[in-house]
Amino acid sequence: MRTTGTADLSRRLMEVAAGRRPARRYLEGATVLNVYSGELYGANVAIAEGRVAYVGPSRAMVGDETDVVPLAGRVLVPGYVDPHTHITGMLHPVEFARGVLPSGTTAVVADTLHILLQTPPALVAELLERLAAMPVHVYWFLRPSAASPLPDETMFAEDRLAPLLGLHVVRALGEVTPWPRLFHGDEDLFRKIALARAAGRRIEGHAPGASYDRLAALAAAGWSADHEAITADEALARLRAGIYTMLRHSSLRPDMPALAAAVTRERLATGRLMLTTDAPNVATVAECGYMDHVIRQAIAAGIPPVSAYQMATLNPASYFGLDEEIGGIAPGRMADIAVLDDLRNPSPSLVLAAGEVAAREGAAIVPFPEVDWDRYFPRRFQAGWDPVPSIFETRRRDVAAPYQDEHVVFPVMHLENSVITRRRDVRVPVRGDVLEWPADVVRLALVDPGGRWVTNGALSNFAARLDALASSFNVMAHASVLGQSPRDMALATRRLLELGGGIVAVEGGASVLEIPLPIGGVMSRDDLATAAGRVRQLSAFLRTRGYPHTDPYYTLLFLPIDSLPDLRVTYHGVWDVRRERVLVPRRDL
Repeated sequence: MRTTGTADLSRRLMEVAAGRRPARRYLEGATVLNVYSGELYGANVAIAEGRVAYVGPSRAMVGDETDVVPLAGRVLVPGYVDPHTHITGMLHPVEFARGVLPSGTTAVVADTLHILLQTPPALVAELLERLAAMPVHVYWFLRPSAASPLPDETMFAEDRLAPLLGLHVVRALGEVTPWPRLFHGDEDLFRKIALARAAGRRIEGHAPGASYDRLAALAAAGWSADHEAITADEALARLRAGIYTMLRHSSLRPDMPALAAAVTRERLATGRLMLTTDAPNVATVAECGYMDHVIRQAIAAGIPPVSAYQMATLNPASYFGLDEEIGGIAPGRMADIAVLDDLRNPSPSLVLAAGEVAAREGAAIVPFPEVDWDRYFPRRFQAGWDPVPSIFETRRRDVAAPYQDEHVVFPVMHLENSVITRRRDVRVPVRGDVLEWPADVVRLALVDPGGRWVTNGALSNFAARLDALASSFNVMAHASVLGQSPRDMALATRRLLELGGGIVAVEGGASVLEIPLPIGGVMSRDDLATAAGRVRQLSAFLRTRGYPHTDPYYTLLFLPIDSLPDLRVTYHGVWDVRRERVLVPRRDL
């Protein structure tokens, strides 16, 4: 159980440190990594009240009931802190925490996007604080806007965000994905940034590809940190602008080999660099680990081990104003400790959370809370409306595009890699007012969960043959439906509604793949191993149908996001991100 600071707690910890009261647990004979001084030295660690009471040679606090844990030859490092992650994707937050704890992560700062989107407003604060009390301590960054346009965005209104910014567990406003809006003077974002800064909160940025001059302007607007650098020069540009910089290594962006060059001998003393996962897919977590995987990659890329651990512990804790609580092994801090066999192998054999043995040899052994997810995420997808094939057909009258010789010129989304699309203007034949797509293009429809509207687009370089794939797994938890058969697309969508959300593939009128995601349409009730198996199944299914990129998990996740180039399907229609205009409007059903 995680305790909070009180006068009585401070007195009891001091009495343990002074040898006047016995410790609850005593870690003996290990080498301790002191992230404050950058040293490794032999020391014992006394724990009481879930916190470190003493680090040093004394045994005066060892009593008859003290649990003495001999750890000769082991290295003690602080529990890892991920400063930027997303924990409402495929796994629900409790299972996410249970899954990452054995690899040494004891604190994360996580996205609130789907919570703000879907949790009843009166229950949001309750849920944030409840999830923060797990063995993995969860802090939050508070989204200032949706990731894609919505008919109603009151859940991101200032009066909704203001009381949440006052919660101790909310440490930042962000991530601010529509950074061009801020750059061009969006008043709503400026007001929310001012609100967050007045509450003493950080501002989490998201500025992929931004030049130094634009980064400097964003820093002047209040930007605190950014995790979107993909080269050492981009990381350096952020540091020069006074922006804390997160070096990311994820299953989508394995950038550490390039970013590590930003850590030169001249800048080793900086506390403004952090390591982050930015939420790898669940298969990567199951196979490679979590923050331990990022630390391992940082060391392999040439970052000195002590510096790598500081970037994954003390630096993020200090950045978020939590370094009196977490991020180091020192008196008064939470006793969140990873026990390593070797400093160069960051995967622990033992993990302590709040002083209790929480994971051993890769398995969590402490209880996690049971959560009534239906209360916090009311069912989003209902079988109360009937998707019909005509929803997935694009008609000439729906397209504001040139009409030439029984053809229209249509702005197709060409998938350049797992997430980036480029505009590809294609001459599409029209037969009886219906567009007939070429063989290398799949229909793409974004459908309201309640069947009130649809945006019809098209996607190339996704699959060579695909009858139908319906998915609610995306940043907006709408239904994105892809395929070459309107009939099967309708069947896949119906099945998606019956499941309450998920991913469904239909071929020849029969369901051939189902991944239920009944919690908000984006989260399963599965454990990590089961969810990872489902992700691998999805990837294998699409690869046999011609998917050519790294990871379809992210392709599906980001189809509606309006901050990635070039084209996206949104509530407004097919959206040109760079020119900020609708190319094909949505249809109300």
